[in-house]
Amino acid sequence: MAEKSPVFVGVEIIRASGRLRRSFVYAALDADRDLLALGHGDRNEVLAYLGGQGFAHVAINTPRGPNAGVVNDSAVYQNALPFEKPSHRISARLCEYQLQQQGFKIDPTPARTKSCPRWMQRGFNLYQRLADFGYAPFPNENGTRHSLETQADAVFWRLLDHKHPLPNSLEGRLQRQLILYDQQLPVPDAMDFFLEITRFRLMQGELPDEDIHTFEELNALTAAYIAWLAAHHPEQIELMGDPAEGQIALPVKSSPDIAHF
Repeated sequence: MAEKSPVFVGVEIIRASGRLRRSFVYAALDADRDLLALGHGDRNEVLAYLGGQGFAHVAINTPRGPNAGVVNDSAVYQNALPFEKPSHRISARLCEYQLQQQGFKIDPTPARTKSCPRWMQRGFNLYQRLADFGYAPFPNENGTRHSLETQADAVFWRLLDHKHPLPNSLEGRLQRQLILYDQQLPVPDAMDFFLEITRFRLMQGELPDEDIHTFEELNALTAAYIAWLAAHHPEQIELMGDPAEGQIALPVKSSPDIAHF
């Protein structure tokens, strides 16, 4: 039997406070960055897809687990942080604190699971279920199934030379899709959107956004790109934070192709 081709999957969990049946958005790429799947579903649908893969990298836009207080360890400051330890206790994971010190605004992960929002708790559960399937934190040298934690906004922030991406709006979706297009992801060129705008359509409120992905789909595609990058160009991936607490995988530096943004 022929060995299954590798897949590179990104998962976004919709940040809704209540119950949401189809709260998982996932995107899968092949080795050539062609789109294999893009869907909305529940956790079991995502697990069914990932459980059937023989060789896979999956990146998820949620923390791997609660804040374990690693950043408050004095030894961490001697080995990992190029700045002086503050006098007060920090309530954030090490990777989050490192990003904050670099100028990226990120909400810290609480120390108790029950204090975490529902979408985070869904993420914790997904990582655990994937671990049951043999998905180990990247780099998993002894296996063919890898899991990564990433953060879509932070990825775009890196690709924009440390400029924060636009929020969830039409402009924000256009910006994100343009960036992914420049990274050779399988998305339409968002500039075509402007070619379809007419006075009549604007007056009627009928914007030609059918080829512009939703905010959650773009975030899932971004995570899939990080999964692909980790497999094909691991030297271009930076793992921030402590492995025991959860590391955020981000591109090492911005792409020269989008320096004009």
